Amino acid sequence: MNWRIDTQKTAVLLIDLQEKLLSVIEDRDRVVQKAVQLVKLAKLFSLPLYITEQVPEKLGLTCKEVLEEVGDTPRIWKNTFSAASVLPSDLPKTILIGGIETHVCVRQTVYDLRMREKVLYVLGDAVSSRNRLDHQLGIEEMRQDRVLISSVEAVGWEMIVKAEGEIFKKFLSILK
Repeated sequence: MNWRIDTQKTAVLLIDLQEKLLSVIEDRDRVVQKAVQLVKLAKLFSLPLYITEQVPEKLGLTCKEVLEEVGDTPRIWKNTFSAASVLPSDLPKTILIGGIETHVCVRQTVYDLRMREKVLYVLGDAVSSRNRLDHQLGIEEMRQDRVLISSVEAVGWEMIVKAEGEIFKKFLSILK
């Protein structure tokens, strides 16, 4: 496997970043900030962006911070914990994943997408759970199963080609 992230074959998936859910999530502000950074990276590198909402009629819509950044990107409603079944069959090979909860929807989505032979990066700073232990156990289990665990900044650096030019300047401003 090539360790570089090929922006021509990569998408971003944000799972269930709904305000009602986020209100009880450990490190909510960090997760939202990193999700917004991830959306900005998706725009910068022209990556497809998929946003899911778990039973929005009960749990509400995606949080305003993310909505402000995504504009008119459609949100995909689901009533299953895994998001895999509501995502298109022609997803790019590599998926960068943020969202909640690490040990439930994120984890189940990861394992289902692995069955579709996707290369998955769970962004540890852009995922969380209601309590720290569930988050840590979810990350630990996926890591033991050879799921790539990274961070928003790290995957950004893997996608940037050179340290010059307009894209590089925009990239640096996203990291601030």
